[in-house]
Amino acid sequence: MKSQSELQTKPWWNRPLFGGVSLIERALGALNRQEIPELALSLHDTELEELEKIFPTMKMLDHEQYTEEFLLYIKIRNKVENNLEEYKGLQTFIKIFIFTTKHINYFRTIRRIELDFQGKTQIELYNFIEEQLNLTSDPNLFNQIVIEEIDKLINIIRNEPTKEALLSYKNAIDAISKDEIGLNLLILFKKYNLIDYSIFNVINAILKKLKKQNLETLKALVLVVKVNYDELEKIGRLVGIPNNEDKVIIYAKILQYIALSYRYENLLYRFNQLLEVVKNWNKQYQTLAEIRQEYPSHKYKIPESFLKAIPGEYIYNKYQEFI
Repeated sequence: MKSQSELQTKPWWNRPLFGGVSLIERALGALNRQEIPELALSLHDTELEELEKIFPTMKMLDHEQYTEEFLLYIKIRNKVENNLEEYKGLQTFIKIFIFTTKHINYFRTIRRIELDFQGKTQIELYNFIEEQLNLTSDPNLFNQIVIEEIDKLINIIRNEPTKEALLSYKNAIDAISKDEIGLNLLILFKKYNLIDYSIFNVINAILKKLKKQNLETLKALVLVVKVNYDELEKIGRLVGIPNNEDKVIIYAKILQYIALSYRYENLLYRFNQLLEVVKNWNKQYQTLAEIRQEYPSHKYKIPESFLKAIPGEYIYNKYQEFI
């Protein structure tokens, strides 16, 4: 590579203007422009046609609801799922909070029936389930064994209220135990003999308040956490959130993510579709861009197709960091 001092010794008309190409080189090139190879022309035009075909789908999938807040959610989601940066280590706790808020009524059903129906055969069933919680860590195997046992009991019960209660109990156990988090929570609640699930009401109450709030910054969420800290801390201790000086921020990040995911979960599928189309668009675009770069106008005779705007480029520029 030529040094700066070497370049300065050349006359002004022979120094590089842009990209290492001097004025005299451009002038000479303009007088002796070459033809672009037919194969390169054909490939360029083929790629341009493909981009023109893809563009309407990109445009259709692009949406005004992909706001700054939505794109923030996508960034946070990527960090959570890939255990990165300030969201490292939070994925499990976020999943626990989400699972609990969605399934809390099933946990309540299980507890209520175990307290209200204390016949000999029912108590034997509860003890059997507790044994299986200590023996079986695989959710599918646990579910299969326990549901079979509940069905056996339902088939021999003649008392209708008891049978209906056991059917509700079965549905609740079935809904919870298919997921590893649900099974672990069931073990946890049994271990600590948790009778009152009202501490989990705070999560849904906070999320309800956040429905129309701007969630782009943590400031407002930190205030919400401080107001509800005692209840959140009970949950945190129960599920094993580690003690550290940033615990308020941890709860704020968890609640922010859950609130954003509830707000935008219906948009996520469409956005992922858009990203797939943008990825496909980018493959064609890279080939076309390389050809245009390889055959610059100061050296080659440029056809009209080389001067056409690239359809979809502005959409790609908006979302390239997400692919």
